[in-house]
Amino acid sequence: MAEMRDQLQKLWDRFTPRQRWIILGSALLLFITVLGTSYWYGSKPKYVPLFTDMETKDAGDVVARLQELKIPYEIMGNGTSIGVAEKDVYKTRLELARQGLPRGSKGFEIFDESKFGTTEFQNKVKYLQALQGELTRTIEGMSEVDKARVHIVLPEDSLYKKNEKPATASIMLKFKAGAKLSPEQVKGIVNLAAHSIRGLKAENITVVDNFARVLNESMDPSGPDSVFSVKQVELTRKKQDEMQKALESLLEQVLGPNKAAVRVSLELSFDQKTVDKQTFEPIVDDKGILRSSQESTENFKGTNPQPGGPAGTTSNIPGYVTGSANSQSNFEKKDATRNYEINETKEKTIVAPGGIKRISVGVLVDAGMSKAQQDSVTKTIMSAAGINTARGDVVTVEAVPFSTEVADKIKKEEQDFAQEQQKNQWTKVGTGVGVVLLIAGIGMWILKRRREEEIEVLNMEADTS
Repeated sequence: MAEMRDQLQKLWDRFTPRQRWIILGSALLLFITVLGTSYWYGSKPKYVPLFTDMETKDAGDVVARLQELKIPYEIMGNGTSIGVAEKDVYKTRLELARQGLPRGSKGFEIFDESKFGTTEFQNKVKYLQALQGELTRTIEGMSEVDKARVHIVLPEDSLYKKNEKPATASIMLKFKAGAKLSPEQVKGIVNLAAHSIRGLKAENITVVDNFARVLNESMDPSGPDSVFSVKQVELTRKKQDEMQKALESLLEQVLGPNKAAVRVSLELSFDQKTVDKQTFEPIVDDKGILRSSQESTENFKGTNPQPGGPAGTTSNIPGYVTGSANSQSNFEKKDATRNYEINETKEKTIVAPGGIKRISVGVLVDAGMSKAQQDSVTKTIMSAAGINTARGDVVTVEAVPFSTEVADKIKKEEQDFAQEQQKNQWTKVGTGVGVVLLIAGIGMWILKRRREEEIEVLNMEADTS
């Protein structure tokens, strides 16, 4: 330690007084800068979301009210979210709620603001807004739904039945991240709207998501197969996604990442079939199971009677000798009937729905791939996907130049992030070095002062002696 102090002292003695002041001033300035920056970052309040995903008008009203209350705020999420200091979030939220902000979807409390002289048309509009607001609140209460919008069209009353038009409604849903509704839940929303509005039938309701996909397109709300139709679509998509991911994973291991794009289209059979098959086989070697047997035998033994003519004049004519009067006779007859069982096989097969009727696979590979490699990829895809050309399955592999825009963007972001990390690292290192230099400079200055004081004391003692 003493040796290091001596070295630092020698290094310090090499500088001129002007250089020493510059070093001390720079170290002091750096120390003040670091201290001020730390204080600024430490004293800066941490902003947390006060309200998120607000309508533009609600966001403007909230900002205006925060300015009146002189509460610091920060605009987030492209103007749809407002943040305040963490310590003020609950107090501010209660204060704004007391004033009815954000307003969001109004329900039947809209009639609390009714003024004297309101027309019947205005009341009808408010009633429609109240219905839409109440339905929106109810639907947004579902755990999977982030935001909802309900639009209702109520027809005007008509004196004639034939001139009446049905009520219609459309519902747009925005799901939370990773969430989705099951067919039963979609049907529940449809029935909820149908039973909440007079004259609205389920077939006149359309439910879409924020990507404009119709969620109740295949539903017949009054039929027993409404849910089953949607499940067919879900099963088809699920099998397509599973096969597509499996093929992409296979090609990625062989060709590398981002070297191939795969799309799969499946046509499934949802017809439930029952196949009855009855097979008859001949008896082998005249052997089989005896089913029934019948035997009969007839025997006759005796003399034949002398023939005579019929009654009448003919019998009165004297007869002539014709031979022996009585001759011996024997007769025997045998019958046998045997029935054997036939070899019969009965089969009953129930073919479950969901079998594959046809597979179509399209694969795009990088343009640098040779024809032989493309053929190899085709064979691999046919084997992995279970392609059967007899039923019309198709596999297409095409080589096209891939766009590197996304990859370049990702690479640039990674480089920028690395540079930012390096910059922060050097800033920390520089700050640490500056603090060390500052401490060392102060220490050397203190040592120098002590040394000067010791020299002055020695000089004074020498003068007195």
